[in-house]
Amino acid sequence: MLQLYIMSKQDIIVIINNNCNKCPYWKGYDFFVSVFRIENPKLLAISLITLYNFNMSQISILYRLQRIDSQLDKAHNTLRSIEKKLGDNSLLDAAQRKVTEAEDKLQAESKRLRNAQNKSHDVRVKMEQSEASLYGGKIQNPKELQDLQNGIASLKRLISTLEDNELDAMMAVEEAETHYNDVKVAIQEEQGKQIEKTAQLNDEKTKLLEKIERLEAERNATLPPISASDLSLYDQLRITRSGIAVAKISSQACDACGTTLTAAMIQSTQSTGQVIRCPTCGRILYPG
Repeated sequence: MLQLYIMSKQDIIVIINNNCNKCPYWKGYDFFVSVFRIENPKLLAISLITLYNFNMSQISILYRLQRIDSQLDKAHNTLRSIEKKLGDNSLLDAAQRKVTEAEDKLQAESKRLRNAQNKSHDVRVKMEQSEASLYGGKIQNPKELQDLQNGIASLKRLISTLEDNELDAMMAVEEAETHYNDVKVAIQEEQGKQIEKTAQLNDEKTKLLEKIERLEAERNATLPPISASDLSLYDQLRITRSGIAVAKISSQACDACGTTLTAAMIQSTQSTGQVIRCPTCGRILYPG
C-alpha cells in the first residue's frame, strides 16, 4: 500500500506498506517512510508515477508501459501524418500550373492578335498606295489602270478576311484574359486555404509534441522497477507482435488473439506475479 502526504509544492512524505516484501530495497521492513523534495514542480507528477510504480506488480507495470507505448505509437503515427500533410502542396502546385498554362495561353493569343493586326495594317497601307496610284493621274494606260483596280478589289477582299481573323483573335484574347484572371483568383483562394491549413496543422503538431514529451516522461518513470529480463522480453514482443506485447485477459481469453485460456492459467496470472504468456500468440498476459 502506498500513502502520499503532500506537505507543500516540493515536500512529499511517502509511506509504503511492505508486508509482502516484494521490493528488495525494503525487504524485512514492515513499512518504509521517506521525505522527497521536488525542486521542479513540473516533475511532481513524474515522481509520483515512479513511486507508484514501485508498489505495483511487474505485470501491472508492464501493462502500464504497454498502454503508454500504444499511446506513443498512435501519437507518432499522427505526427507522421501531419508532417506528410504539411509537405503536401499538390493542390497549390496544381493551381499554379493552371495559372502558368492560362498565362501562356493569353500570351499566345495576344501574339496572334498582334500578328493579325500587323498583317491587316500592311494590307491597308498597300491598298492606300494602290488607290493613290489609281487616282493620281500618273497612270494613263487603260490595261494598267484595270489591273490596278482589280488589285485594289482583291486587297479589299483580303482586308475583309483579315478583319474577321483579327476579330476572332480579339475574342480569343478576351476569353484567355478572363480565364487567366479566374485562375489567379482561384490560386489566391487556394493560398489562403493553405495558410489556414498549415496554421491548424502546426497547432496540432505543437500539442502532439507536448503530448509525446509527457508520455516519454511517463515512460521513463515507468521503466525503473521493471527487471532487465522482463523488459527485454517486452521489447522483443513489441517488435514481433505489431507493437502489442501485453494482452489483457477478457472473458477468459487473450484480448489480442482471442485464444481461450484455462482457469489454471488465469489463476497463475493473478497469484504468482510471474510473467505468464499466451500459449498461442506468446504475448504477456495481464489479468486486469
